[in-house]
Amino acid sequence: MLTRARALAALAGGLAVANAGVLGAQTPAQVRIGTSLSDPFLEPFYAQEEGFFTSNGLAADVQALSNGSTVMAAVLGGALDVGNTDLIQLANAYNRGVAIGVIAAGALYDASRPTISLCVQKTSPYMTAKDLEGRTIAVPNLKSTGGIAISEWLVRNNADLTKIKFFEMLFPEMGPALAAGRVAAALNGEPFLTDAKNDIRILANPYDFVAKNFYTGVWYAQKSWLDANPAAAKALIAALYTTARWANGHQSDSAVIAARLTKLDVAKVRSFVRNTFATSLEVRYARPLLDLALKYKLIEKATRAQDLFWT
Repeated sequence: MLTRARALAALAGGLAVANAGVLGAQTPAQVRIGTSLSDPFLEPFYAQEEGFFTSNGLAADVQALSNGSTVMAAVLGGALDVGNTDLIQLANAYNRGVAIGVIAAGALYDASRPTISLCVQKTSPYMTAKDLEGRTIAVPNLKSTGGIAISEWLVRNNADLTKIKFFEMLFPEMGPALAAGRVAAALNGEPFLTDAKNDIRILANPYDFVAKNFYTGVWYAQKSWLDANPAAAKALIAALYTTARWANGHQSDSAVIAARLTKLDVAKVRSFVRNTFATSLEVRYARPLLDLALKYKLIEKATRAQDLFWT
């Protein structure tokens, strides 16, 4: 049975398509989307399950790849039309002359609901940033949002970065590494935070030192595809934001889909802090990460968020 919420979403999607241009119901526009099987990137799967692509006149082929770099390679190579990654990668591509445009925001970091934190063992003696001098911190990627967020937290709390070592490590490895004393602290994310809650202590939420709210991922495409398919792109934007509103308001329902995709128990998915999804694309939520990435030399030169946005 079609619920009232789905009926309204379908109506909104239909109006968005009508305003965007002609996407005939008889010939849905084809779009190939690349994403990853983790909570911040599951919107296209929710859209498929809930019918939000179909109601916006789209036939979407959603493909799960290992990470944002793999997705970007596929988008730039023409194997995919649309992908999701962070603004750091996109700014570097733009600065190297790649014609690429951000069409919609994805996950939005919310300081009131952090999904990633800097952790130590519950019995650890480390209480402050300076306590980590001479120690090793595990991060999922050395040159990423997590690495510069921790660096900013350390600097603002009077720690000497030159005395701290960063070590790249996958999320599932961090708990055992903390327990064994191989690292002093680890930037771990959900669902591993919830899994280890009895053994760890949150030392800080470093993403707060980027901003209280900022985009951790965005949807993008090559300008050539956007120029050739503007109506499909606008319909996709409408579908993604309809999905974002649904996911934000139906986390128990989306947990069922997420559990099936990630092969986790649905009760476990419901237990951890879920990501918030953005429902608009705004400079104010893009600028903080770009500014911090420039400060720590992860992007080559100052980049304006609005230059990355497709309009």
